[in-house]
Amino acid sequence: MHRNLSARLLSLITLFFIGVGVVNSSLAGDNAMPPPLPIEEIGRVESLPASYPEDWVLVDESSFMNMYGGKVIILDIAETSHPKRMKGMMSKSMLGNFTQSSARGEFYIIESFHERGARGKKFDVLVIYDKQTLKVIKEIEWPTDRLQSLPERYSMALSEDQSLLYVSNFNPAASFTVFDLDSREIVETIGTPGCVLTYPTGERSVTSICSNGGLLTTVLDKKGNLKARERMAPFFDTDSSPIFEWPVIVNGRAHFPSFHGEMHVIDFSGDVARYIEKWSLVSEKERQGNWRPGGIALTDRDDRGRLYIIMQPDGKEGTQTHGGSQVWVFDLKTKQRLRIIDIPNWAVSLAVTRGSNPKLVITNGSMNLDIFSANDGQFIQTVSDFNNITPLLIHKSY
Repeated sequence: MHRNLSARLLSLITLFFIGVGVVNSSLAGDNAMPPPLPIEEIGRVESLPASYPEDWVLVDESSFMNMYGGKVIILDIAETSHPKRMKGMMSKSMLGNFTQSSARGEFYIIESFHERGARGKKFDVLVIYDKQTLKVIKEIEWPTDRLQSLPERYSMALSEDQSLLYVSNFNPAASFTVFDLDSREIVETIGTPGCVLTYPTGERSVTSICSNGGLLTTVLDKKGNLKARERMAPFFDTDSSPIFEWPVIVNGRAHFPSFHGEMHVIDFSGDVARYIEKWSLVSEKERQGNWRPGGIALTDRDDRGRLYIIMQPDGKEGTQTHGGSQVWVFDLKTKQRLRIIDIPNWAVSLAVTRGSNPKLVITNGSMNLDIFSANDGQFIQTVSDFNNITPLLIHKSY
């Protein structure tokens, strides 16, 4: 029985190969085989320009639903061809923090990992990237727990001469670490009890916002070590008139909007922060309609120093992060509103690009980007499908 089965299998295999040979001979005779495919070019490496075009932005994608998937996406928001919009990408794990140097041609990301993926010992790493190649220049394991939060513009900052990097820590004691960008070494970690974030002040100072409604300025020496501290008296009530931690800084003056529509102005030009004044973004009629600021990254400025801020009607307790239906544009010198830009798809965050023809970039309610002309408010296009999940903070490029 086994012998008969083996004989049958052998006959079938022989017939199969004879058939294949006949088919191949027939095709070869008829010249029906297609020509070979051309050799595919692989391994191309491109470099980005040393100075990015004005319409390129850096999308701080927090990937809030999967925090290990965070990234910084380099995007041309003026490009109409979808495949050509994305110019590059860097990872930013677990709500990593990002900033850039306009003078050194470098990007800085501090991110977190666990030894066993989603578990095990956590460690933080500062990564320095080359702006043109996006190659890692250096990685530095961080000695303390860095600040983990939704994206912030001032979780990291650079000194005026861009030789020092300031990095916010929170473990849960608040501090910031001074990193020397020339020697690539940590200088010192300085405690800021009850105060967080790193607003660059003067030539060698860092101002932090405090839980009592005041500010703490830390003055550094030339090497970046602690020289002095000075606290500014509370200028807002954290319960009845809280402010957003998102200032717009123009000519050394920081403009902090409050939840209810006041604007507090602080002088950051000297070694120590000084309070200047308060004025209102809203008229009495608008106040009665409960118009107030709202959003995540709700403010930015253009190169002319004009303020852009997301505003919402019928605001109330707890709506300060919800975004709004309009963007108001102000002249900060005259304190006058210049225009109102209606945002049909709602605005959660905003950014304004550089140049004489700036673009207003809106993260809308669907987590896509709506692009407007900042000069006249005209809608240009919606940018989507670029790995966007929660693009809550947009940085202008340099």
